[in-house]
Amino acid sequence: MVKGVLIGFGIMIILALIPIVHFAGIPFGPFIGGYYGVSAARDSAASPGRKALAFGGWTGALIGSVLVISGAIVTSVTGISPILIWLAVWVMTSYYASMAGLGAWYGELKVRG
Repeated sequence: MVKGVLIGFGIMIILALIPIVHFAGIPFGPFIGGYYGVSAARDSAASPGRKALAFGGWTGALIGSVLVISGAIVTSVTGISPILIWLAVWVMTSYYASMAGLGAWYGELKVRG
């Protein structure tokens, strides 16, 4: 599962860094990363929903840790309201985790069905 999450995270980063593509890559990157990343997590015999939930949780933990570190740096360096920063961290972590889980679920259902 960890290998698949790292592959999905790499896809999200690559889609965010490519110029012009990042307009669609940032909002759809987690779904695409989940879709392709879950294919590397074939070791489990769990149901597609359970596997997608675990994949989304691990992806959320990874992106959440990156965003918390970034949020702490931004809070200490800028004068932006900490409430806005931490709200954005929470919303973005939830979004990335849920979209990666949905992409993984779709990928699993497509393979099995």
